[in-house]
Amino acid sequence: MQDARIQTIEHDSALGRWRVRVCRPDPRLQGIVASLWFGEGAVSYQRDRILPSGQSQWLINLGPPQYRIEPGPPERRVRFTGMWYSALHQGPIDTEAPHGNALLGVAFHASGSFPWLRLGMAAVTDRVLGLSDLLGDGVDALHERLLAMTDAGQRFDEVERWLLARLDARHGIHPAVRWAVDRIAASGGRVAVETLARQTGFTRKHLASLFQREVGLTPKALARVHRFRGAMAALQDVRKSGWAEFALAAGYYDQSHLVRDFREFTGMAPTALLAQGRPDELSVVVR
Repeated sequence: MQDARIQTIEHDSALGRWRVRVCRPDPRLQGIVASLWFGEGAVSYQRDRILPSGQSQWLINLGPPQYRIEPGPPERRVRFTGMWYSALHQGPIDTEAPHGNALLGVAFHASGSFPWLRLGMAAVTDRVLGLSDLLGDGVDALHERLLAMTDAGQRFDEVERWLLARLDARHGIHPAVRWAVDRIAASGGRVAVETLARQTGFTRKHLASLFQREVGLTPKALARVHRFRGAMAALQDVRKSGWAEFALAAGYYDQSHLVRDFREFTGMAPTALLAQGRPDELSVVVR
């Protein structure tokens, strides 16, 4: 019987062939988990670049080795066979999957990692870490259980049970942080920080302090990422409007501000990015 929570997406193009199952999370994880997904297949390119999204990811490798590329010089290929936590990022992450992939992921809302990691999020921002380095070797037993399963639905259920067991009321998300995170996302990063502070009743400094603890980025930094994400989603529109008009429509003060953010978040100029293959909305082929 098919799980009504799971949607399957098939891809077959010059970039490769793969299948992704996306699962709507358990209601008890509302405000924490955005989605669960399991992707398997093979790509025809060598390397892709994962772009900032305003979400963090728990990545569980259930197939052949993957590689994360640490920039150099000299660059370094870091082998990934277990479970990694990729925190909120303000820059790109290059990866390779030369032998195909079978990867399970949990996408967390911007404030969704604090309740189960139980640590100050500023300490992990812009980092990719082994989950056992954060939580100890006990997480390895979960990886073994997931490897022994073959059904995506069972794997999603197992991960959700593990997450629910980790939740601790002492590490709950502050209501003002949750509200502000949702407001930033809903506005595409266009809401002013002064407005957020005024409506929460906090000073900008105090709200930023709460964000650093529970999100890892300040409200202003998170808004920049969401504004960039909205621009990436509409990038093809630039062919009709031109860069200056596109920048204004995307919420940037002018074209130079858009170029600055794109270079910081992608390592490329917007014109170069437009010419690259894109496996999905927030990744780009670089080799």
